[in-house]
Amino acid sequence: MAKKKLQARRKQPFNPSFGWVKPLLALLTVLGSALGLTLMLEWMKNPQQWPVSRVQIEGEFRHLQNAQLQAVVAPPAAAGFFVVDVGEIQTRLQALAWVEQVSVRRVWPDELDIDVREQQPVAHWGASSFMNAHAETFTPEQPVALPGLPLLDGPEGHQQRVLDMHGRMQALLKPLQLEVSRLSLTARRAWRLQLSNGLTLEVGRKHPLQRVARFVRVYPAILAAGEGQLTAVDLRYSNGFAAHWQAVDPATKRTG
Repeated sequence: MAKKKLQARRKQPFNPSFGWVKPLLALLTVLGSALGLTLMLEWMKNPQQWPVSRVQIEGEFRHLQNAQLQAVVAPPAAAGFFVVDVGEIQTRLQALAWVEQVSVRRVWPDELDIDVREQQPVAHWGASSFMNAHAETFTPEQPVALPGLPLLDGPEGHQQRVLDMHGRMQALLKPLQLEVSRLSLTARRAWRLQLSNGLTLEVGRKHPLQRVARFVRVYPAILAAGEGQLTAVDLRYSNGFAAHWQAVDPATKRTG
């Protein structure tokens, strides 16, 4: 009986007319999904459908203006929420002299949240630049007067060295209640500094900290030994120093 059924199955003709249906349906499904994804992406790219409606800029500013920052952000933000290039915004803001650091992030559904850290200068650098606490220099587009900061100067690439030396010399001079108002590292790598009382110290290249420490020890004796106004001290001698005095007009002295 089983043999007859097997023979009957073999006698049925094979009909291939519907074998292409499943591959076609699969292809149509893939094409439909791709088309739907493309249309969805185009819809998401439309700034009219997904605009950036709000740009929130946070930070404490003394030299930056919120309106200035908004103007920098506006062109790339016009691309829309999903298309806006946050990296471009960060680069644009970072290019501003008074901007030290920037972070940009999207906030659903239509906001950009931007945190800006303004430069905090600790010293003047050269004729027109400033230096922050990381020894990074920046040059504002417009000159800014910050008279309370020391003036540092030196060859390019030696910013960190000069800043560190300023801090160490400040500490050495503390017992005299004097500050370093100007510190220069010359092209020959020699140190020169001016104190808050106007006194200039020629320190030279070798052992700058030891020489300044020696000056601190002998400063009272220098003042006691001279007459007039002490204007400069040359510390570049191995066993001593040279002091330069300016005569004071007796009439001026009495008036003062």
